[in-house]
Amino acid sequence: MTPADIQYLKDNIDKFVEIRTVDGECLIAKILFVTHSDEYDEHEVTYEVVSSNMIDSYLHREITGGYVVDFEKIVSVRPVSSLTPNP
Repeated sequence: MTPADIQYLKDNIDKFVEIRTVDGECLIAKILFVTHSDEYDEHEVTYEVVSSNMIDSYLHREITGGYVVDFEKIVSVRPVSSLTPNP
């Protein structure tokens, strides 16, 4: 992720973005938190899932609240043009 991507995520807390990950997931997420701390080696995004092309991976989890993805697993972040991801 570039510094611009990180800033974009920070600027869009409580908003919807499209995130694509290294494993091929394309999801629409509501950004809850962005943790970017070199001191504590934390670089992650906490989000709520709105939709995903891999939604089955979320159905069996018993997590309430948000999910977390590390920066190194994110391929791209961009604005949402609709609430349905384009796989």
